[in-house]
Amino acid sequence: MKKVSDKQLLYLATVGFLILFVVCPLPVAGLKISGSIYVGTIAPGETAVHTMTVSTKNDDVPMDMMVDVLGYAQSSDGGLNQLSPQDDTSAYSARNYITVSPKTFHLNPGESKSVTASISLPMTMGDGGRYAVITIHNAPVGNSSTLFVTAIAVPVVVTIANSKLTRTGTIVDMKVGDIVPGQPIRFTTALKNTGNIHNSKTYNIVNITDSAGKEVASVATDPSIYSIIPPFTLNYVANLDKPLPPGSYTATSKVVLEDGTILDTKTTTFEVPANYIPPLQAAYVKLTARSSAVLASPDGRVTIEFPAGAVFSDTDVTLKPLAKDQAPAPSLGMAPASTFFKVDGINGLLAKDATLIVKYTSADLEAAKSDVSKLVLARYDDSDNKWTILPTTLDKSSLTLSTATNRLGTLAVMVSSVGNTQGSTQGSAGSTAAGGSKPGIGLDSTIVFVALGLMIVFVGIYRARKH
Repeated sequence: MKKVSDKQLLYLATVGFLILFVVCPLPVAGLKISGSIYVGTIAPGETAVHTMTVSTKNDDVPMDMMVDVLGYAQSSDGGLNQLSPQDDTSAYSARNYITVSPKTFHLNPGESKSVTASISLPMTMGDGGRYAVITIHNAPVGNSSTLFVTAIAVPVVVTIANSKLTRTGTIVDMKVGDIVPGQPIRFTTALKNTGNIHNSKTYNIVNITDSAGKEVASVATDPSIYSIIPPFTLNYVANLDKPLPPGSYTATSKVVLEDGTILDTKTTTFEVPANYIPPLQAAYVKLTARSSAVLASPDGRVTIEFPAGAVFSDTDVTLKPLAKDQAPAPSLGMAPASTFFKVDGINGLLAKDATLIVKYTSADLEAAKSDVSKLVLARYDDSDNKWTILPTTLDKSSLTLSTATNRLGTLAVMVSSVGNTQGSTQGSAGSTAAGGSKPGIGLDSTIVFVALGLMIVFVGIYRARKH
């Protein structure tokens, strides 16, 4: 057997490295911590000790660590912010009551170190809660223009024992978002915590009444995953996805505690100038290799018919609405209508074409300036970063657009500047026409790349050994 040459070895090693680079992600330096939050009740004059253990991975770099105690602030979306000592002026700050040890330490790769925080309350304390943030971070590395810091924030939430807890809140603002067909109507309610303790698992209810005082819709948020820290403000966003006829409406917003106590109520009015068409409703189906299946939105606006054999194994497929302002920009020669959605779960091509049927709305027709012949179905191709018009069949009697395709993903109703030249008003359009694609086997492109790379490696080794 001929010995493999240095050139062949270099070739095989290069290909193998490329495959490993694609398959195996590079390690990212980071910190791990146990004791990532402190929540406790402490009596005045007493001390509680909280221990945090910081560790790194074996392939991390050595780090010089620092520990700081900062003020606790909260953004309107619930996120935790840190305040410097000079900016931490809240009456509910616990920063001055916390000491940490050690304040600095060195952390080698794969090593663990413990940091203790002593929380000591003086005898003269008020009521309610106190809040702070312990930040454990590496000393900044880099130059003056580019500094890299890896940090962990540990919230400290203290309730003063045997104190009077006041849970109150005031709605300081309520807004109704733009009314755009195909997008939810956003009701944003801002509640400020005017009490002395954090409020947990609060939620928002918005009731909609018409000009006659009749309730026509109601929407509620899930309980907030964030507690509202006094004296900060949290925004609640309730999305309405039910149709509304033109008219004047009143929205009544309530923020409620977990036990049903209403913290505050506020009303506002808004106008619906034309029939409001809500976004598509989500849907789900499990595809199997032997059976046909239908994925349809509950409102019947989108239907996808999958024949038997469209997939080779069980596949979970989900239909999700997509907001118009979150969709990729239209390609040359087309303009957005109103209907956008995504089909997730199929990473590649179907083995057999699915039939996609979409009921176009009055908003879609308005975007086409009432020329229904310009409405087409389109798919966004991530690989090309552009929209592709699919051969579309128009049925005016059922107000539908349809196509046959073996590729799904991000889909929409578009307005074509040249009109629907690929479809017809009768029969069906095949996906092998312009804008379609030939049947495939539903393989992900990464898997194909890796398979080809491995094949090259094995062929190289085989030829080397043969010679």
